Amino acid sequence: SFNPQELANTAWAYATAAHSAPTLLDAIAAAAVPRLRDFNPQDLANTAWAYATADIPSNALFLCSRFVELCDAAAESFDPAALRQLHQWLLWLDERNLPWPQLSLPLAARCRESFGAEEGVPSRLQRRVAAALREGMRLPLREEVRTPLEYSVDAVVDFEGREVAVEVDGPSHFVGRAPNGATALKRRQLRAAGWLLLPVPYWEWDDLEADAERGVGEANARHAYLERGLRAAVASRAVKTV
Repeated sequence: SFNPQELANTAWAYATAAHSAPTLLDAIAAAAVPRLRDFNPQDLANTAWAYATADIPSNALFLCSRFVELCDAAAESFDPAALRQLHQWLLWLDERNLPWPQLSLPLAARCRESFGAEEGVPSRLQRRVAAALREGMRLPLREEVRTPLEYSVDAVVDFEGREVAVEVDGPSHFVGRAPNGATALKRRQLRAAGWLLLPVPYWEWDDLEADAERGVGEANARHAYLERGLRAAVASRAVKTV
């Protein structure tokens, strides 16, 4: 009995919360297909983003050309947020090598442009982590780096001849202490594109700073923490290569 908006919003909500529900999303896809023409632009974008974020391929929704035809027909009605969602859906097709119809080149270009136009704003936490890397550990560092995917990463560190992307994630990136859907999607797509990645959750850094203020633990505990993370990021690539 759900209408198109309720179908799209339910899929979006589960994906946003990073709550795995493949059977539900399959059921939503089956209910959506006969009514796709009644989906407005936001419904289309929310649906595409939800399945990309949940990483649940749906041939029912996307294998035929109807979905992209509806997106192309609504191209002028997508707002910037919807265009960014569709860009991540397109990245998912490449990530998974999915043989589905693509958006028209002009619409895909607008999606990419909108995604890349979103400027990162460094948080105070991000600046403190960057300072520890640059000044405390003397590592070459670039902040707010735009990747070829058009994702912006907080910092890129040159560590022992390898570039490692560092993402300093505050409370808005989590549900409890698990990455929310948007954060998990970004991490997954960066890694799929070949990036070495070091996530720095806010509570781990806060604990290290609190210990330093109390004089508890090693004097350079924050540097040791970052070095362990950088080495683990580099080692993860070695394991995948083997």
